[in-house]
Amino acid sequence: MVQEFDFTQRNTNLDKIFQQLDGKGYFDEIKSKYRDPATVYCYRVLTGQQLACKTIKLAAFRHLNDLKRSTEGNFPYYYDLDKCRNICNFARMCPDVSQNKPIPLMIWQQAILCLSQGWRTKEDKQKRFERCMVSVARTNGKSYLLNILILYAYLVEASDQFNADLCYLAPVDKQSKKSWRYIKQTFNSLQEMPGFRKLIKDQNIAINDDVLKSTKTQNQILRMTAGSAQLDAFHFLFATVDEYGDENFNSDVISKVTSGQVQTSNRQTFFISTAYSNPKVPMYSDVRRLTKVMEKDSNRTEDSTLALIWQQDDQDEVDDPETWVKSNPLLDLPAKHDTLLKGLISERDSKLEDGTLNDFINRNLNMWLQTAKDKYLKLEDIQKSVVSDFEIDNQDCYVGFDLSHASDDTAYSFVFPHLNGEQKKYFILQHSFVPLARADNSIIVKEKQDGINYSNAEKLGFCDISQNSYGLIDEDFVGRWFLDFVNDHHLRVKAFIYDPYQASAITDWLDNNMPEVPFITLKQGTVSLSSPTVFLRNQFIAGNIEMLADPILQTCLANAVTVANPYGIKIDRTALTSKIDCADATIDAMSQALFYFENPNHGLKEDKKNPFNGMSNEEVNEFFTSDHFSF
Repeated sequence: MVQEFDFTQRNTNLDKIFQQLDGKGYFDEIKSKYRDPATVYCYRVLTGQQLACKTIKLAAFRHLNDLKRSTEGNFPYYYDLDKCRNICNFARMCPDVSQNKPIPLMIWQQAILCLSQGWRTKEDKQKRFERCMVSVARTNGKSYLLNILILYAYLVEASDQFNADLCYLAPVDKQSKKSWRYIKQTFNSLQEMPGFRKLIKDQNIAINDDVLKSTKTQNQILRMTAGSAQLDAFHFLFATVDEYGDENFNSDVISKVTSGQVQTSNRQTFFISTAYSNPKVPMYSDVRRLTKVMEKDSNRTEDSTLALIWQQDDQDEVDDPETWVKSNPLLDLPAKHDTLLKGLISERDSKLEDGTLNDFINRNLNMWLQTAKDKYLKLEDIQKSVVSDFEIDNQDCYVGFDLSHASDDTAYSFVFPHLNGEQKKYFILQHSFVPLARADNSIIVKEKQDGINYSNAEKLGFCDISQNSYGLIDEDFVGRWFLDFVNDHHLRVKAFIYDPYQASAITDWLDNNMPEVPFITLKQGTVSLSSPTVFLRNQFIAGNIEMLADPILQTCLANAVTVANPYGIKIDRTALTSKIDCADATIDAMSQALFYFENPNHGLKEDKKNPFNGMSNEEVNEFFTSDHFSF
């Protein structure tokens, strides 16, 4: 009987659960039946014989428990050991790109090949995993694996097909040319081997600088880039997306690749990359989503996607080279260990000296970090704040409001101070209203501009996308939405905070319709904003902020950078399309919420009609000398 687990639950420890199951003989049948590299590697990971990160442990448990599931009639997949043998045997003939001769693959590399090719559908014996994502630190042999996979797909799997299209896809032309040389080198080596010489001759297969093609079958591998205009003209049997984390691979590019595959039998797209510094890319969203899927072992929503992510578990491990094998599995190769470790330590020390240590953590330890020095929040602090649920009904809250200008979103941010035991916490919930007027009235264009999947966010209840023919935000709708939301959830709004110089009829209308709620103006200068800006950041660092898995809020917080002057700091954005609207609204709300536990009525008796009320002479002076002031 297969057991199912949710590793997101408290007191549900993966290591302990595996030890208990293994001790009771839960996996005994699997261990005796499957002795392939992937199953052996997974077992070594979970028993602690192989040091590994959490994401690899999750993938290993998924594999072993799916092997258990495969014995049941209702599980639609099975694991084909013959397919594992085929790909591993093929790999033994492929030369390493640096030595130009075949070298034995390490067990983790064989595991990638077996997992991606061995799992099959019971219905038609096609590949289970239509998408495979592999992430590992730099200089760990990614190119070698890609060469093996794409040439196996072409020379073995497509050998009896006609007009099959495959592609190697890189961010830009320079990168694609470099990796194409490796594919060329591997192909030239294989055509000298008796096993493939006849096939290549019979099918008249040749390779040049842009394509590997058979004039007999018309099967071809194309060298392409993210900017290739004809991507959506093909129906790829197999595609490799190299350096998937590069910002050139936006959602539109990936869609062009995968949308043409929907009717292609036995299709597979292989995404491989190191972590990058920009989280506004599809890969970062995939890593976060797929990790959550693997944490819920009973969740079958991504059963056709394989995720294998070698990374460090914590930034603090930068000081512990013994753990770097988690992101650099090549360190387990005796012939490479000393040289690689020495190089990594030297790079770490150099980056520490010049103040760019985050670059090392990002690229060499494979952790997603924003490397800009002026970033307001660290990604890990945003990520750790996500909770699955929070009961907002009948709760005290503070509301910040950021009104749209031009292409900006309009946003409400609700901050709910509450106690978790004796711990002071702040739950943040936002709702945005998304204009399309500056995006050709197209949500697709708007999503490209902002790097936010608004369509999905709307389905999740985090925003409303403009519906009128002009693409503008309907302020009447924005106002009614707020009243309805407050009334539906019986919220006790302690204060509504907004910038008076963004005010319009909507704030007056809300004020008139909510006479019991104090409406407080907050100037957007550093004197007024510095205290709540610093307070919010400190609460993130301390782990006292909670929020849902809201892609808009997470992106806005990740986009924010700090600017400073002699009066303090505030947040800003690096580009016009780097959205920070709901982050601004959150800081507005926090300007009052930060007093909740000591003085919940702080500032609530002010004259809310006076835009300069409560401002010091310095604040008034700063406003009149700032860029915000004009006649």
